[in-house]
Amino acid sequence: MKQQEITFEHLVAYASGELTGRAASMVEAYLAVLPEAARDVRRLQDVIRMLRADERVTPTAEAVRHTLALLQRPEPEPAADWLAPVRVLARLVFDSRNTLALAGYRGSADGYQLAFETDDARLDLQILPRDGDDVDAWRIRGQVTLHDEAILGAVSLMQEPGGTVVAAIEPDCLGRFKIDSVSGVYDLRIELDEGTRSIVAPRLHVGPE
Repeated sequence: MKQQEITFEHLVAYASGELTGRAASMVEAYLAVLPEAARDVRRLQDVIRMLRADERVTPTAEAVRHTLALLQRPEPEPAADWLAPVRVLARLVFDSRNTLALAGYRGSADGYQLAFETDDARLDLQILPRDGDDVDAWRIRGQVTLHDEAILGAVSLMQEPGGTVVAAIEPDCLGRFKIDSVSGVYDLRIELDEGTRSIVAPRLHVGPE
């Protein structure tokens, strides 16, 4: 199927059991990240079961679609791209600067370590000032450890706001990578399974506090 925005008709087709294969998988991925849409599909499935359980008359497919269309409510926002990659935000689980602060030290000028986790992966980062004359030059050294059999893709550093990619690199076979940057606030995106999903470490502060 060509890439397109998901519509109410796609939800009806899925709830009716008309979608199979990749199309059904894409809708399931869409519903997994949008609880409100998932609730709508469950509501549609209940209505379909009720219509099909009424043995007094067998509704045509067109009649089912017309009835379900009456239940459609206006979308408050434009529908998301239903074939867009599933995006998971990683949670920060370790920041060495907090440990140093508790001990009475400030160590960000000499580098610091961060760790992020999701259910699928762990991301360990070391952020260090680069040697040289440029006082605003930093290096991000990282390693991605996957918890499943996913295929690891590119790692991208994206500038906030706007999400402009300022650097991208392919990690090695052990999931290790390094990216050079200036100080700022970034999102770090890790692509998985040929771009069908991604992990994002949000609001990554690079440089001194």
